[in-house]
Amino acid sequence: MSKNRFSENEDKALGSRQINDYARLSGIGLEFSASVALVGWLGWLLDRWTGLADSFPVFLLFGIFLGLGLGIYRLQLKISTPPPDEQETPDSEDEDQ
Repeated sequence: MSKNRFSENEDKALGSRQINDYARLSGIGLEFSASVALVGWLGWLLDRWTGLADSFPVFLLFGIFLGLGLGIYRLQLKISTPPPDEQETPDSEDEDQ
């Protein structure tokens, strides 16, 4: 049996929604890793500038932990807000009344 047009449209909508979810989650992961890498790299530069890179990389460690904290904070913000297609618009509330 062949599928009707309605179910094909549903399959296409589901496929595009999955792609949007994958893109959103990939962006969140890249943002998290970039925050750790960027702040850690700035800490490494500061260690080299102050001469602490040879003894104990204080600013590198501080930068990595600060980057992790910022990454976790941004991750929490991104996950707690729904994607744009799932958010309610004010226009939809007016039409119900």
